[in-house]
Amino acid sequence: MKRETITIYDLAREAGVSPATVSRVLNNSARVKKEKRDRVMELVEKYRFIPNAVAQGLSKNNTKTIGVLLSDVRNPFYSTLYVGIETAAIACGYNVILCDALNDPEIECQHLEMLESKNVDVFLLLGGGADDMTPRPEYTQLVQRIIQKTPVIFASGHTSFDACRLLMNDLPAIEALMAYLFSLGHKKLVFVGGLPTVFPTFTKIQTITNILDRAGLPQDEGWIIETQRYEVDDGYQAGKRLFKRPLRELPTAIIGINEMVTLGVMRAAEEAGLRIPDDISVACFDNTFLSKVCTPSLTSVGCMYDTYGEMLMQLVKKLAADSSYREVSMVPCGFTIRRSCGQAPSR
Repeated sequence: MKRETITIYDLAREAGVSPATVSRVLNNSARVKKEKRDRVMELVEKYRFIPNAVAQGLSKNNTKTIGVLLSDVRNPFYSTLYVGIETAAIACGYNVILCDALNDPEIECQHLEMLESKNVDVFLLLGGGADDMTPRPEYTQLVQRIIQKTPVIFASGHTSFDACRLLMNDLPAIEALMAYLFSLGHKKLVFVGGLPTVFPTFTKIQTITNILDRAGLPQDEGWIIETQRYEVDDGYQAGKRLFKRPLRELPTAIIGINEMVTLGVMRAAEEAGLRIPDDISVACFDNTFLSKVCTPSLTSVGCMYDTYGEMLMQLVKKLAADSSYREVSMVPCGFTIRRSCGQAPSR
């Protein structure tokens, strides 16, 4: 019998016991007679049998596996967040299955069905349908079905589903960003990127709007420039449209929805002959390595990625003990000042 093909069913057949007995031996259960245990362990050593982790987990109803579905791993926000998640998971003895939806709703649903078949302990849904203010009917039906069997954690604040949520508390960091811009004399701003039908975009716009209103600085109509996607070219095209305005009509500061959109805006500004931060200041969200390495480096609000992973595992452990457990946890965000912001120029 070849080692690579042997299963617990093969061991059970040769030992003259049931597969369940083999499983109990492998899991060190006391509910097995010494004679049967010895026969099974003799065969385990004979064939150098390595138990399949998933099969072991099924016998314990716990696979020590987390299924992570995210929008697009090419976006540094998601890849940085995933590293924080996987690092914390490994430290707790968990495996992670990563699924990348590539910003495609059909692929997203395919991955959900695949993860459902893998018997993961917990789903973590990042972006995509989890962020839609009004989720698609087919997505809603699929997630509702999964929630009946497996705990799900959402990284979004909308309440379409009865599940735990692990959210990024960026309110204090946005307050700090806006206070910093005000201290530099900025009164006319533009927010670039995303759609208000996406929950994180909506909440950021609402937070900034409230701060501006509170400061007595309501903005002109058109201060929000939407983009269908969240990529570099979206920011570039939005920037090209913005910088066609006469200089006196331009904002003194731009806030980008993420680093990729913001880098596109910066490229458009350079082509328009605008200097950052002398002619216009730029800030953004996410604060991954991109904010550090671009020129000029970006003032940015971003998640504490390692903390996110640690708090996720705390939730996973609670759900492992009680799948009906519900909690909304808030992960702190930080604000980092770099070289992309300066004193507001006079127009």
